[in-house]
Parts: sequence; structure tokens; C-alpha cells
Amino acid sequence: MSSVFAIARRIFSQFIHDKRTLALLFVAPIVVLWLLSVLLGADAYQPRIATVDLPASFQSSLDAQDAHISDVDAAEAERLLRADKVDAVLRMAGDGETLDIWAEGSDSTKTAAVAGTVAKALSDAQQSAADEMKADAADKQAEAERLQTEAAEKQAELATAVKSLTATLPDSVRAQLPTELADLAASSQENPLDATDFSLDMKDYLPVQSMQTTYLHGDESWTMLDFYGPVFIGVFLLVFVFITSGMSLVNEKSAGTMQRFLSTPVKPIQILGGYTLGFGTLALVQAAVILWAGLALIGFPCEGNIGLVLLAAVSFALVSVTLGLLVSGLASNAFQVIQLMLLFVVPQILLSGLFDLSSSPEWLQWLSHCIPTSYGVDALRAIMLRGAGWAEAGPNIAAMWGFIVLFFALAAVRFRKKRAR
Repeated sequence: MSSVFAIARRIFSQFIHDKRTLALLFVAPIVVLWLLSVLLGADAYQPRIATVDLPASFQSSLDAQDAHISDVDAAEAERLLRADKVDAVLRMAGDGETLDIWAEGSDSTKTAAVAGTVAKALSDAQQSAADEMKADAADKQAEAERLQTEAAEKQAELATAVKSLTATLPDSVRAQLPTELADLAASSQENPLDATDFSLDMKDYLPVQSMQTTYLHGDESWTMLDFYGPVFIGVFLLVFVFITSGMSLVNEKSAGTMQRFLSTPVKPIQILGGYTLGFGTLALVQAAVILWAGLALIGFPCEGNIGLVLLAAVSFALVSVTLGLLVSGLASNAFQVIQLMLLFVVPQILLSGLFDLSSSPEWLQWLSHCIPTSYGVDALRAIMLRGAGWAEAGPNIAAMWGFIVLFFALAAVRFRKKRAR
């Protein structure tokens, strides 16, 4: 039993003297949990909708919904939809009775949110139309009853006048009067008006009679998995390439190979260049295999050029390679590489597009633009889901190469310091 306690004391002693491991052991989980609390505690998503010349009654119901509504012209609405600034455009179809939901389509969750908002607005408009129609029906009923009463009073007055007139006439003259006049004098009150003889047209109160959905990208068969497919591809490349490159370099340190490298005339940038080239080649093969599996086996949609998709995936993988080299320079052993992954990789996964950040705090949205994974996922989504070309996806790919250069330079500086020591 004393041996067991001795081994336990040795482990505790190692942790106490390894301040970096001790800090990461507690700091990394707290950071990740805090990010999750912010992401999952954000308000519900409010769809972004552009409207074009909708009937005033339905527009009012739509404006009252929990959504971002923009009333614009047709050209501006199309520009916003193609630029992914709105989730859908609402416009009336050619028959003037059908509401056309022109959805962006790449994210089925947002399309469903738009449909829910429109359905709620239409339900509210129907209720308002029913109340207005009921009020108008009551007014018409009251007006009909008033006219009926007035007509009955006039008929009674006329009958009384005819009776008074005929009573003053001699019998010989009275006998010559038309029978219709006598019938009028003897008639009792009848309903001169039918109070139900009027109708109301529902179209006058609710011009939107039906709905249809058209798509800018994709169709109704696209699911949530299709939208998150590019995220999964990016996450797999980030995690697996990071672990491979980071662990390999740490193993080189443990085996003493790196110390021998640093004691030779070989420059640190050449060492990193070799590692980057070697792991970059492996990353190219891995990216090709993951893309093939995603597109051929799982069936992720790909609306754009497959070569551009491969370029974005390889750029993503190279970002992970250089990040792994940088982190491995900070770690002393494989255990610290895993711990550092919690700080350097997991937050990137959470902010890459796995969660919708539109309802999150602005500082978190700004932070998402400071990490490479968000640019990689945006590039893959733009190409695979929207058929984007180089003009649209190029800036995101260029941003990833900027991070590649930055991480490589920081790793080189770290190696140069080690060599100086």
C-alpha cells in the first residue's frame, strides 16, 4: 500500500511543479464552458426578411413579428438575398393572391424560421381580417334592420293614408278604384327587405390566400446536415491534422531528434519548412479523402467547382499544420499538446459556424472574425452550398493563407529562441 501512495505522491509532485500543465488543467475547461454558456444562452434566432410591395394589411402583421423586416424594392431585395444579407424575400406571385417566399435556401433552419414567422403573421392577419369582417357584417346587419324598420314605417303610413283617402270617397267611386289600391289599403306589414341579403368577400380583407416557396440555392430536400457538412469537413481537417503535426513534433523532442537538429547549421525556418511540406502533403491527401467521403458517400451538396473546394480544404489543412507546429513549440510533452488543443482548437470549433452567432453578443461575433476556421467554413459553404466562384470565396481563402504565414512566422520565432538557449 505504501508503494501506491508513493506513486500517487510522485504524480502530485509532477503536477505541482509543472505550472503550465496545472494551469491548463483548470483554465481550458473553464474557457470552453464559458464560451458554451454564451453561445447557448443567446436569444432565439430572428430571421432576416425583405418584403416587396406586400398588401398593407399583411405587411402590418409581418412587422409585428419577432423578425428583422426590411421593406425594399425588387432589385434591392434580390441583391440582399444573393449577398446573404437576408434569409428570404417575400413578394406576391403573378396571380396577386399567392405569397411567394423566395428563400436563400442554403440553411434549412433559417428557411424554417422564415416559414414560421410568415405562418404566424398570416394567422394574425386572418384573425384581424375575421374580426374586421365580423364588425362590417354587424354594421351591415344593423343598417339592413334600420332600412327595414324605415320601410315598414313608410308602408304603414302609406296604407293608413290610402285607407283615409278611400274612406272619404263615395261608394260608387270607391267601387271603381283598382283592386291593387284596395289590396294596399288592406295589406299588413311585410318584410320589404331581407336583412341577410348581402355578402362579404374575404379577399377584400385578406389578399394573401396561399403561400409557395422558391429557392435561390438548393431545394426543399436540403436538410440541416447539408448546411453543416462544410463545418464537419473543416473540423475534421483542423483536429486530425493538428494532432498529427503537433504530436509528431513533440515526439521528435522526446526522442532528442529536435535537439540534434537545433545543434546543426540547419536553420529553424528550414526545419519548419520541411515539416510543413511533409505534413502539408499528407494534409492534401487527407483533404481529398475527406472531401470524397463527404460528397460521394454521405452526399453533401456541391454547387461550385470541385477544384476550388479542394483548394479551400487544403488551405484549411495547412492552417492546422502550422498551428500544430506553433502549439507543439509551446508544449513540453504530448499531454500538454492535448491540453493546448482545448485552448487553441475547441474555441475555434465553437466559433467556426457550428452555432449561429447572429444573436450572440457583438464582441463574440467580432472574435469569430479573428480565427481562421470561420474563414475556412465560410469559403467551403460559399462554394459547396451557393456555387460561389473565386470572386466570392477568394477573400476567405486569402485570409486563411494570411493565418498560415502568421502561424509559421510565430513558430519560427519560437524555434529560434529555443536554439538560442
